[in-house]
Amino acid sequence: MKFISIAKKDFKELIRDRRGLAMILLFPLFFMLVFGFAFGGMGESNQPHNLAVVNYDKGATMPSTGEHMNFGNNMTKILEDSKYENTDVHIFNVTKTTETDADNKLKQRDVDAELIIPENFSQSVVSLITSTLQQQVLTSTSTSTSPNVTSTIIIRGDTGYVGFGVSQGILAGVLEQYKDKVVSQIQSASSGSPGIDANNYISSQVEAIPGTGSFTTFDFMAPGMIVFAILLLTTTVAAALTREVEKGTLARLKLSKMTSFDLLFGGLLPWSLVAAAQVVILLTVAVLIGFHWQGGLYTLLLAVFVGIIGGIASVSLGMIIAAFARNDRQAANLATLICVPTSFLVGAFFQLPQVIIANIWGQPFQIYDLLPWTHVLNALRSTLTFGGGWDTIAYQVGWALILTIILFIVGILLFSRNRLRAEN
Repeated sequence: MKFISIAKKDFKELIRDRRGLAMILLFPLFFMLVFGFAFGGMGESNQPHNLAVVNYDKGATMPSTGEHMNFGNNMTKILEDSKYENTDVHIFNVTKTTETDADNKLKQRDVDAELIIPENFSQSVVSLITSTLQQQVLTSTSTSTSPNVTSTIIIRGDTGYVGFGVSQGILAGVLEQYKDKVVSQIQSASSGSPGIDANNYISSQVEAIPGTGSFTTFDFMAPGMIVFAILLLTTTVAAALTREVEKGTLARLKLSKMTSFDLLFGGLLPWSLVAAAQVVILLTVAVLIGFHWQGGLYTLLLAVFVGIIGGIASVSLGMIIAAFARNDRQAANLATLICVPTSFLVGAFFQLPQVIIANIWGQPFQIYDLLPWTHVLNALRSTLTFGGGWDTIAYQVGWALILTIILFIVGILLFSRNRLRAEN
C-alpha cells in the first residue's frame, strides 16, 4: 500500500503550499468572474447600447400651424425612451455631444455608435408632410408639389467592431419605424393620401470612422496584446527580485550602503528598455500578419514612450509582489494570478461594460481607470490603431504617469520594509 503513503505525502505538501494551492483554485475563479461580468453573466440579458448623438438640426416651421419644430430633438427623445420589448431596460444609453467628442468616444469604444442628425432634418420632415398634404389635392392640371428637401442621417462607427454592427442594425430599424410612423400619421390626417415614399425625404447612411473602413477586430486587439506582454513583465520581475533575496545577493549589495531606491530604480532602467523592445517587436509582428498601423514613425515613437510607462507600472507591481513572496516560484505564481486577470480588466482582449464612478476634467472616469495599464492601452490604440498624435493621448498618458508613480512609490515602501529593513 505504498501508494497511500505517497498520496499522504503529496497531500501534505499540497496543503503546506497554501499560496500554490490558492493559485490553482483562484486562477479559474478570476477568469469566470471576468468573463461573466463582460458577457452579461452577472447582469441583465438585455443591455443598453452606448450611443452618441450629434444633433445639428436647426428646426423648421410647420406649414399649417406656423409652429417651430425641431424633429432632431424629437428623434433623440425617441432613442432615449426606446426600451426592449416587455422590459424596463432602455435600448440605448444616449449621450448628446459634439462630433469631435463622439469620434473620440468611438475610438476608445466608450460608445458603440454615433448618430449624426443633419441641420436640415426638420426641413426634410416638413417637406414630407407638405408633399403628403399636396398629394391629396393634386389633379392632372393643377399645381405641382413643392421641391423636396432631403436629409441624410449618418450612423458612424468602427465597422470592425461587433458592438457597432449590433447598434447599427438596431438604429436602422428605429429610423425606419420613425419614418413609417410619420407617414402613417400624415396619411391618417389627410384621409389616406397614397404614394408618398419617406425614403425620398429622409435616408440613412453608414459611415466608418476615418481610416477604419478596412479595419478588422485584430486591429483593435493588437495593442491589447502589447499591453498583455508588458503586464507579463510583472511575473519575471517579481521572480527575479525574490531570487535576489534567496541567493543573498541583496544582503551583499546592502554592504555598499545601497538604498532601496538605488536597487529598485537601477533595476527599473533595463526593464523599461525591455518594455520598449516589446512594443517594437510585437508591432512588427502584428503588421506582418495584417495589423493596419496608422501614423508612421511618429506614432511608433509615441507608442514606445507609452510602452515604457506601462513597463514601469509592471515593474512596480512586481516589486509589491516580491515584497510578500517567500521564493521565486511563489512570486511567479502570484504574479500570474494577478497580471493575467488584470489584462482582461483593462480591456486588452474585449471591451468591458462601462462602470463610471466620477467625471474628472470633463472626462468620465471608470473603475478600470484606476489601473495605469488601462490608460496605456487606450493611448496605444489611439496612436497605433487610429494614428492620433500627442494631443489625442495626452489625457491618457497623464493618468498613466500619475498612477505609475503612485504604484512605484508603494512598491519601494513595501519592498524596503519587508525585504531590506527586516534584515538589518
